[in-house]
Amino acid sequence: MHIPESIQGARELAPGHSFDLPLPLVRPGRLTLIATVRRLARFRVELYPPGAAHPVSFRDSDGLGLLAILEYDATPSSGLWTARVLNCDTRPQYLAIVASYPGPGDLSQRNLPSHLLESIAAKLLADTNVRLLHGANASRVCFAPELNLRDFHFTLPSIDRDVSPPLLPAIRVSEFVRAINSNSVRFRLLPGSVANPGGTLRLEIGFSGDGTELIGSFPIHLARMKLLIELDLGIAGHRLAYNNVRASFDFDIDIQPLPVWMYNPLFDYRDRLQHAVSTGAAEAFRDPETAESFAAGIERGLESVLGPGARAVTAQMDYGQFTLGLFRPARPAVA
Repeated sequence: MHIPESIQGARELAPGHSFDLPLPLVRPGRLTLIATVRRLARFRVELYPPGAAHPVSFRDSDGLGLLAILEYDATPSSGLWTARVLNCDTRPQYLAIVASYPGPGDLSQRNLPSHLLESIAAKLLADTNVRLLHGANASRVCFAPELNLRDFHFTLPSIDRDVSPPLLPAIRVSEFVRAINSNSVRFRLLPGSVANPGGTLRLEIGFSGDGTELIGSFPIHLARMKLLIELDLGIAGHRLAYNNVRASFDFDIDIQPLPVWMYNPLFDYRDRLQHAVSTGAAEAFRDPETAESFAAGIERGLESVLGPGARAVTAQMDYGQFTLGLFRPARPAVA
């Protein structure tokens, strides 16, 4: 598989005028030209082989849309081809064109065991700590020092409301988080799909469950607390990175003086607490600085296996194996 080259240009054109893009092809392959205009207009996109006075292929917009696409399989291909866009309208138009064509670079595949990527991710994120505390912006997500990231703060809800009969005697109920700290992080790579071939890195963050986690009118114990964070993996800027974040927080709840069926109807607190923790954690991972630090760390970790200068183009995760499509930019000649 060949790495495609891409070139683009845009210009304000008077009626009947055109502009060209040079396409230096060195091997057979498909050329794709995409021409666009800002408003409905008549325009044409043309493709010229080396030295030709007439186009080998063209596409007219016919004034019915804002887009014209031309595809052509160039064989033989070597030489300087030309992509041209022409304003066929009676008014000046701003026209843009993007062209892609087969480049000189070759794409190679490298198969890696999934546990290698898990170990690299664990080195970056194993020290991630989540602290849940009462107070405005008191809760936070803390990353490992080597990522050089600030702590990400968020606020947890509390209960402070009057409850009327018949469920209980008329009382004022208050509840808030005492202190909950995470104590473990486990990692797992999930296989990819058609929509997400790079797979998903799942973090399962556990918390200490001893004692009373919520205090106030009733002692509330939270058991089996678990924060799941899923990072969909893909290629961004020729590096392996994540492009989507999902988070969910779950736990079992025990309020000794109350029957189980009263928990949510009375307080609706469980849902609000779950939402606050999930949202706070997700925003910490969605932050651009976090995503960039993760991608840079994965790149450093893979360099010892792939070698310096390898640039990723595709990523695919199957059970037990991670496949990267790679190329290496050509080195300049030494005089």
